[in-house]
Amino acid sequence: MVIKVGSGVIGNEGAVVNEGAVVNEREEETRKIKSGEKKEQEKEGLSIKEGVSIKEGINISEDIVEGICTEIKKWVNKGFEFVVVSSGAKLMGMIEYGLKKSPKDIKKIQALCAIGQPKLMELWKEKMKKVGLNAAQLLITHEDFEDRKRAENIKRTINEIHRLGAVPIVNENDTVSTEEIRLGDNDFLSAFLSALIDAQKLIIMTDVDGVIGEDGKVIEEINFSSPERKNIKLGERIKDKKIFAGGIDSKISAAKIAAEFGIETFIVNGKKPDNITKAISGQNPGTRIPPNKKHEKRKLWIGNVLKGKGVIEIDDGAYHALMAGKSLLPSGLLNVKGDFSRGDMVEIVFMGKIIAKGIVNYSSAETKLIKGKRTSEVEKILGYKREDEIIHRDNMMFL
Repeated sequence: MVIKVGSGVIGNEGAVVNEGAVVNEREEETRKIKSGEKKEQEKEGLSIKEGVSIKEGINISEDIVEGICTEIKKWVNKGFEFVVVSSGAKLMGMIEYGLKKSPKDIKKIQALCAIGQPKLMELWKEKMKKVGLNAAQLLITHEDFEDRKRAENIKRTINEIHRLGAVPIVNENDTVSTEEIRLGDNDFLSAFLSALIDAQKLIIMTDVDGVIGEDGKVIEEINFSSPERKNIKLGERIKDKKIFAGGIDSKISAAKIAAEFGIETFIVNGKKPDNITKAISGQNPGTRIPPNKKHEKRKLWIGNVLKGKGVIEIDDGAYHALMAGKSLLPSGLLNVKGDFSRGDMVEIVFMGKIIAKGIVNYSSAETKLIKGKRTSEVEKILGYKREDEIIHRDNMMFL
């Protein structure tokens, strides 16, 4: 089960911090759920994410953090395992230096994150310890998800932390992140991490009761597989906040990604920590986004997690071949943009629209040389031929 907590959840007097925790409930043959009762459990995962928004004064409401830790402890006792995805490093750095406004210079922001991250961890460590749990720290960049070995190491490390009885606290490694390797915000980090650990539920905790519709009421369900979702209109965005992390649009986008990985998602009010229990227990304490898995995990990873390193424009013949279930051959290429290597993900464009994403068998330099050529000509042009296809059908996801 995955829980992500958004902006305004643990803030006070204008400061709001979103929290997130990833919870994995592992399958066990027998475990006591109620007094004297044993029950077989299925594997679940839960992720919680924390972010920040500020108006004037900056203070942290530690009661919210403690409330979330108390909820986590309650479910740890019932066999669940949690990972907390927590923003707030920059906020902690700002508090340390008495800043009321975030700097724009990336070097100053990274410095504040470096100063604030230990303080953020200390907060989680203190509150987790108070309820009888230990906290562990993981700092992640987008590159860690793109590299298969790194991603598997993250998964194995989280599993081992759980075996030791601790709760992983995860944040983006802002100190080393650049635009090329940034996740963007922790909404997406919680979604990607939930997919990586095969979570069954994601709970996104924010500072409102859910996704607010045009009528000012909470939208109880957004089903991305239903045509009716196009008729959903959101209410006016909150304009009197400076949001550090993503707003409601970011949360909905993250929920959509999670749904595609087969993960049930809730967007709830994080100022009410008991919403964690309600979502885990099968209630709907906010907005529910049901799972909508249509593709295998590998293709979903290509389409949603990997960052594109280039663009390949195709002609009409290649487009119809792809629609008929064929692979992408050199002869159908019109143009090649970007600097990519064999094994990178690129976007496939037809008539100005991205129609698919896929893993390339040739580098950008090689692809430019063989674009528009027949497969039989590739070896003569390059001096070798790795594959017949630029992108094999099995390594492609249509959007």
